[in-house]
Amino acid sequence: MDRDCSLDGGGRNRPRTALIVRRAASKRSPINEFQARHLCALARYMVQAVVEQSEVDSVVELPEEGWEAFTTMPEYELFVQGAYACGFVCSDLSPDVDLSAVTSRPREALRVMSLPQLRQYIHTLTRAERAGHGYGSVIHDALRAGVFEVLCERLEYGSDLYESL
Repeated sequence: MDRDCSLDGGGRNRPRTALIVRRAASKRSPINEFQARHLCALARYMVQAVVEQSEVDSVVELPEEGWEAFTTMPEYELFVQGAYACGFVCSDLSPDVDLSAVTSRPREALRVMSLPQLRQYIHTLTRAERAGHGYGSVIHDALRAGVFEVLCERLEYGSDLYESL
């Protein structure tokens, strides 16, 4: 049987592109501009929602103990699912970025990251969030530190991240 085909329920060959895969993207799968912009839109939507819900003016004013309410917000779940859907969480990456180093100095850390490094960071952040579910939120910590604003700025305006036209 061809590697690019699979058997459907009736024993007929069907191209794999005709099926929904049940795993995250590969680190070798390219990220397109729409995926990067969509992830940023989801991040901004999440930031705006938590700031409004908490009735504060900026993320630095968010209470540290607000992570439980934050993780029940639909905007939070949309961002987490979006990280997978946009190809930033990969089946063949290991979660090995020092999250506290990025959270403590997001501008300095993120501005020098290449696309594979940014992808590795988002992958690590999302996987650590899932692993620590119910015991805190590294996404909430990153949000409070202003990571998402810097991340979106880097993804949208980092000309070195995009192929030339």
